[in-house]
Amino acid sequence: MKTLYTFSLLAVSLLLVACGSDSSQESDSANAVSMVPLDRSKRPDPGPAPASSFPEYETIKTKEGLTLYIIESDRQPTVTYRLLFRSGGLFDGEKTGLADFVASMLDKGVEGKTAFELASEIDFIGASLSSGSVTDSLSVSVSGLSKYKEQLLDILVSVVRTPTFPEEELEKLKQRTISNLISERTEPDALVDKLRRKLVYGDNGYGAFMTEESVASITRDDLVAFHREHFIPNNGSLAIVGDVDGSADRSLVEERLGDWKSGQLPAQPKITIPTIDKRAVHLMDRADSVQSTLRIVQTSVPRSNPDTPELKVVMSVLGGGFSGRMFQNLREDKGYTYGAGSYAASAAKVGAIISYSDVRNEVTADAIGEIFHELDRIRDEPIPEAELEMHKKYLAGNYMLSLERPTTIAQKVLEIDIYGLAPDYYQTYVAQLMSVTPELAKELANKYILPQESVIAVVGKREEIGDSLEQLGEVTIYNDKLERQN
Repeated sequence: MKTLYTFSLLAVSLLLVACGSDSSQESDSANAVSMVPLDRSKRPDPGPAPASSFPEYETIKTKEGLTLYIIESDRQPTVTYRLLFRSGGLFDGEKTGLADFVASMLDKGVEGKTAFELASEIDFIGASLSSGSVTDSLSVSVSGLSKYKEQLLDILVSVVRTPTFPEEELEKLKQRTISNLISERTEPDALVDKLRRKLVYGDNGYGAFMTEESVASITRDDLVAFHREHFIPNNGSLAIVGDVDGSADRSLVEERLGDWKSGQLPAQPKITIPTIDKRAVHLMDRADSVQSTLRIVQTSVPRSNPDTPELKVVMSVLGGGFSGRMFQNLREDKGYTYGAGSYAASAAKVGAIISYSDVRNEVTADAIGEIFHELDRIRDEPIPEAELEMHKKYLAGNYMLSLERPTTIAQKVLEIDIYGLAPDYYQTYVAQLMSVTPELAKELANKYILPQESVIAVVGKREEIGDSLEQLGEVTIYNDKLERQN
């Protein structure tokens, strides 16, 4: 066999030589190029950005006011139901944490089933159930194999419509939460984020945070009242993503939720944003801190602002990961820290632009100076084309990868409702990212990045950093409960 194989190779080789004796120089040139060694010291040029592939979806409004988004995909035999209510922490009132408690208690028992029985039913069909609350919304999701879609929908309906909020489970949750809050007093990141929210948003709305007192005041009656007021169909939207049939699943939803009556929408809470008219330093004094935890923050645009995708590119250049300018400056160049960055936090009514780092005590003021240097530089100098292109393609690629997850698709399509986005927002998202030019980036930076309207929040050791901070502006001191000390 070996002799026959060798003979065959020889015959093929002779045939190729005979047929190719008059081959063009173009072919020889191509072969010569292919033999050039690959230079592995240089990063290859990135390929073209992918086109957006956010799936088409159907939007339906039921007679009771619930918005349905149906996205059919048979790539996997699974289905995800995600129900979102336009009521979150903004509606807590004086009992900060109430919406979060409602979300956490939804699976602790429903009418006719204990928490254990509900969990057993979910485990038996290999499904997953999750719920959570943020400032603008409260959501519940259930996912599993599409052959169990009726059971999955029944689980979602029972959790949303007939939670029992057992008193004993509520007490356990309160105890765990208070314990976590006490523990957070030793965590600089948790402390500085509470401080910076308080500074830019005030004590209510987006600036509110749970305290031991607010948690202790929450009762079962509060949960029941919140549920009754906010869990109504005309205050919600439901995304169905996966191996489904649009008309059939619409009928299934209407059958299961047909007696769910609409109600009066909750009154929108008032939000008062403090005016920032000068650069000032706000220091939470921790005597045992060996480093300073920094946040430079300003208010910014709401999520519905049409410039949001393009601004995301500018923020990526400024502080997105290892290639962001904040990281390159504070870590790679100055060696002040292990990490630094900037990002835009989105919300329905008002956003924020936040720059962050953790630095050694002795370089605290210098690090703050470098953060402001980068905030000013991105406003003053056009971003080089190559740097901008790298960040645009990175963001576009990450976005495309995220669409592999049905839960992400469900989350994004519901954002169209909660934030009042255009129906084609995510179909055109990549095109918006890729449209950013150096000129547009500079224009957006000057429009939205406002160093002169920023506050400086620091958690650190006053004894070692206080004098240097005073050179940056007036310093206000806080304790670990965010109470002013001067």
